[in-house]
Amino acid sequence: MIKFRLHAICFFCAAATCFGLWSPALGQSKQPIPKLSKTDSLIRALTLQKDVQDQQNPDVGYLGVKRQPSIGVVSTLLDNRYKELTAQSISALLQAQSAGVHVVNTSGAPGSGALVNIRGVATLNAGTTPLYIVDGIPIRSIRNQSPLALNADNDPLADINPHDIASITVLKDAYATAPYGIRGSNGVVIINTYGGTSGKTLLDVTVNSGVSFAPKELSVLNADQYRNMIIEQETSRGQTAAQIQSGMGRYLLLSTPTNQLWRYNNNTDWQKQMLRSGSLNDFNLLLRGGDAVAKYSLLAGYVNQGGVISNTNYSRFSARFNFDYKVGRKLTFLNTLSYVRSDKTLKDEGSSSNTNPLLLATLKSPTLTSLQHDNFGNTLRDPDSADYAGRNNPYAVINRMRTENSTNRILGKITAQYTFSPNLFLHIGLAGDFDRLNEIRFVPSAGFAPVTYVTRYSAQGNSTELMAINENTLNYEKTSASGISVISAYVGNSFQTTSLDSKYLKAINSTADQFVLNTGDPNFLDSLASSQPTWRLLSFFAGAQYSYKSKYSIGANIRADGSSRFAQGHQWGYFPSVAGSWHLSKEGFLAQNKLISDLTLRTSYGITGNDDVGYYAGYNSLVASPYQGYSAVKLGILGNPNFTWEKTQQFDGGIDIGFFKNGVELTANYYNRTTNDLLNAINLPGISGFKTYTVSEGSMRNRGLELSLATRVKKGAFGWTSGFNIAFNSNTILSLPDKINPIVNYSGGYASILAVGNSVGAYYGYNAVGVYSKTSDVHVKNGASNSAPFKGGDVMFEDVDHNGVIDTNDRKVIGNANPKFFGGFHNTFSYKMFDLAIFMDFAYGNQVYNAQRAALESMSNYDNQSTSILNRWRQEGDVSSMPRLQYGDPEGNNRFSSRWIEDGSYLRFKAVTLGYNMPLKSARLSSIFKSVRIQVTGQNLYTFTKYKGYGPEVGSAINQVQYSADYASLPQSRIIYLGVKLGL
Repeated sequence: MIKFRLHAICFFCAAATCFGLWSPALGQSKQPIPKLSKTDSLIRALTLQKDVQDQQNPDVGYLGVKRQPSIGVVSTLLDNRYKELTAQSISALLQAQSAGVHVVNTSGAPGSGALVNIRGVATLNAGTTPLYIVDGIPIRSIRNQSPLALNADNDPLADINPHDIASITVLKDAYATAPYGIRGSNGVVIINTYGGTSGKTLLDVTVNSGVSFAPKELSVLNADQYRNMIIEQETSRGQTAAQIQSGMGRYLLLSTPTNQLWRYNNNTDWQKQMLRSGSLNDFNLLLRGGDAVAKYSLLAGYVNQGGVISNTNYSRFSARFNFDYKVGRKLTFLNTLSYVRSDKTLKDEGSSSNTNPLLLATLKSPTLTSLQHDNFGNTLRDPDSADYAGRNNPYAVINRMRTENSTNRILGKITAQYTFSPNLFLHIGLAGDFDRLNEIRFVPSAGFAPVTYVTRYSAQGNSTELMAINENTLNYEKTSASGISVISAYVGNSFQTTSLDSKYLKAINSTADQFVLNTGDPNFLDSLASSQPTWRLLSFFAGAQYSYKSKYSIGANIRADGSSRFAQGHQWGYFPSVAGSWHLSKEGFLAQNKLISDLTLRTSYGITGNDDVGYYAGYNSLVASPYQGYSAVKLGILGNPNFTWEKTQQFDGGIDIGFFKNGVELTANYYNRTTNDLLNAINLPGISGFKTYTVSEGSMRNRGLELSLATRVKKGAFGWTSGFNIAFNSNTILSLPDKINPIVNYSGGYASILAVGNSVGAYYGYNAVGVYSKTSDVHVKNGASNSAPFKGGDVMFEDVDHNGVIDTNDRKVIGNANPKFFGGFHNTFSYKMFDLAIFMDFAYGNQVYNAQRAALESMSNYDNQSTSILNRWRQEGDVSSMPRLQYGDPEGNNRFSSRWIEDGSYLRFKAVTLGYNMPLKSARLSSIFKSVRIQVTGQNLYTFTKYKGYGPEVGSAINQVQYSADYASLPQSRIIYLGVKLGL
């Protein structure tokens, strides 16, 4: 287990205060540093001048306060923080940058998404991701259509170019999120792109190009070791030497025909065939300009990223135009329009061991070959067939199987802003989101084992989602004549409608592999499906915030949402929130304090909702169904007329402390979130004709502490800024429907449990405490059905109920997927024209089900195995942590147990950037360029971990309850690239 010395890390971060080091960042103004006396040197060296507008008044949504600070818990990330990452996704920009925002990448494949949770998981079956708002447009965070690639994800946030982003603001507490009502429970992320600017036209061109490296291969048996293992395995099932020779002998070179040696006499490294070095090319342009009447910005970008798995790729072209125009003195139009086209070639992931290329590559026999040979031993182009164990040919999976998708997306918004007076503003906005997804999938016959009666198949899907929203807001801001009092208020309403049109077709057993897309041929059509759900939301909202003498602030919000997702009588919800703050440093007893420059206490309480629960759970739904050769309809979903949204009550308390004129800043937040009316499914008796019935019952609590520390200091030409954040969260299920407490979920070979008193993500299985050295050591019976008695070399399981029998009653919680704490740490050093940025992220205490290792150490079939089995138990008296080899595993040594649960803690060098800002000394250069920056960046350079898989960061795009299972998950690639930024 990795032991993070947190006190040492915090000391290291705070140690910056002992050195006079600082370099200005975005939103900070440079000030000449006078000569300091020895007594004043420490305090003056830590002084930081701040742009109050940028730092204290982030975009917090509807309230839009400009004359007083927000009193909610918000975190703003400005673009200077991003230069050390040069990320290709929004999730990468959020990871470990803000305390309490937990980001787990679902895959290292190009264009893949991530699980983003703010302050823990607050639901069991509803959506968990935050509400994203881009330039005032709410963005759906998960596409409705599941991808055709198994266990992959279609992440619509990948359609947004990170280089377009000027700032990201994360809203965490109920005061900040309650204005978003029924969509605010999972937090809100507000993203603003670059707008226009008055004055000279500015043009920035950025080019990044680099290479990504394949992960380190797992150590598996070579051909000779594999053959020896199979012989021992056949012997364990009672086979004689003669029987082995006549049975498996041809595969083990014991009785192989000469004309088949090309197939079985190999030592193939399948992982090497799957993996390669990838590439990254990223080009971006930013043009900004304008005057007092009109401002504009034009942003364009193109990225092409080749994955480290062969034949995987992601490309995206994006263009965005922001245009603001004043009509007279009172009316201003704010316009934004963007277009994105993306294309992705991807492979299956997850537990599908015959089509997940990385998992298949470790399990496939090394004695086999990828390509066929003729009678003369010459290699042919066709892939070899599936093997004797029914395993597909990995070469065919990579090169002949196709899964591709493409998206076209248009986002636009027009806002009319009318100024009645300097204090009163009206905003009328109309926005739309058009999102078109097309996918194809083809599984050939060559190299693949037939699945039931299907020898090859092709599938095609497409979905079009159209969202339109009208939002009208009246804002009022007033400062008293004396400047003592400031009040801000808003009132408004919005109407949003979203419709989806999706279609899916599948064709099977076409004439030949050359016919890739034959879904239009009725002779091969196997299945088709379509859906056209529609959802509408009508909202009214209001709020106000008052500040007195910049010392005391109070605020309140209320929102009413009416959603078509729910049945009559349960469509409307009401979401209030209140907050207050006390700026103690403005009081007389602290006003002259040289140590404490800022001290603020904050508290808030509010209620938010979550309606991401599907479309028609509150209604009975009809589905098409054949009946005696005729088309018919039947009741497919039994609706619950009392079904409602999930509600989260949240209390927050926080403190902000600034030392040495805010050269050192510490923020601490405590929160307590309780979610009620959890979405759950109750099993129904078969006589009802339905499997489940959806109810709104159950509750869950998340409690936690968030800490952030920032230091900014300077010493001459040498500067250093540092930041550290860490979050602790405790998740507890408080209640569940009586009929389903506990809930045991089985998926992909493992089990998780939802029970009162436990947390989401708890693993449920047997506790393995060792391996029996001798049969005489066995004192319990094997209670599993059709199982053999335990002997020496078998796994020793804990007898939880002490009855001398190992059975299902001995299962218990054996691990937890949730980290005890997580966070990030960044440092930026600068000297004259050079700068070095180092960013690290970490997680501690999270556990991972290593399903790949469970397959590689099973020793129960014809799959290849890990070299770790070479240390297995072989004879009476052996002492080993690896059990004996037994074909079929009759003793159940491979049952889901703590054998397969590993510590997923890690500390990672997420990004390291060395940059050089070229001085433009010559008149010729300065006449062409305003700035020239060259940088070298390395991402995911090294990870400190004891995890035995490809990488410890494991997340499922499918299920938040069972998300931390590793079926050969592709880790985040190590990338090194060169970047050039030109200012013209």
